[in-house]
Amino acid sequence: MALDAILFCDDREIVTRTHALPPYLALEAMAQTCGMHLRRRHDFKIQAYLVSLDDLLHDPETRTPPLTIRASMMAETKAGARYAVSVNDAPVCRILIGRQANDRPDTFFRSRFACLSKASCSA
Repeated sequence: MALDAILFCDDREIVTRTHALPPYLALEAMAQTCGMHLRRRHDFKIQAYLVSLDDLLHDPETRTPPLTIRASMMAETKAGARYAVSVNDAPVCRILIGRQANDRPDTFFRSRFACLSKASCSA
């Protein structure tokens, strides 16, 4: 729930926005951004989870300003997807998201994605 809005999403990229966050939640927001993209890409019929984070350039401030996170898919396999992540237009890291098939679409994340995609959503 670290994300405030989804500003853009297509088959290869997603752009999200956050409120001001402590640094550990900024990392969570980056992982959530990638996970939401991979879930949407598979019509919410998968579970997505953080596997690894590489090349992190991180300045541990007490709080971070609102962030704009851009995650661009670099590659995808049956096991997951790798993303190049930038924050406020500066490269930050690469994130590997694992995936596991669900029998049914995950309605929670489908609803959350729809809600975050609407500027008027207050959830």
